[in-house]
Amino acid sequence: MKPSARLASILDSLQRRLRDAEKASFAKHLPRGVTAGDVRVLRAVDRVGDQGVSAVAVALGTSQPAATVAIARLETRGLVARAPSSADGRRKQLALTTKGRQVEQAHGQADGDSAEAFLAPLSKGDRAALVELLAKLLE
Repeated sequence: MKPSARLASILDSLQRRLRDAEKASFAKHLPRGVTAGDVRVLRAVDRVGDQGVSAVAVALGTSQPAATVAIARLETRGLVARAPSSADGRRKQLALTTKGRQVEQAHGQADGDSAEAFLAPLSKGDRAALVELLAKLLE
């Protein structure tokens, strides 16, 4: 097997294992029905929600209609609230509700748990080396 084919196979297997670890951790920490996509929207709302739906769409790299639908779904679930902008009454600003912030924080715990479970077979030294190598790929 060519090294590139072996690498592709390894990366594919890693992706599946990471997804499985994430699913298990989500089930443990997050309310039923909350997805990774929902958490991405919550994080975007937390960062730029005061600027409105358009800013959230840009932060997510999606269209405004898609962001509007996602935000409406989270608003219905009590995770996001809309309010008139103090700067421009025609514009709505978005914010996480207390429940939305709890979900976002629980996701952080879920991420930590899934990473720990995934890396458990590695020694501390191997973990540190892996983190450094992966960080280089993202530079």
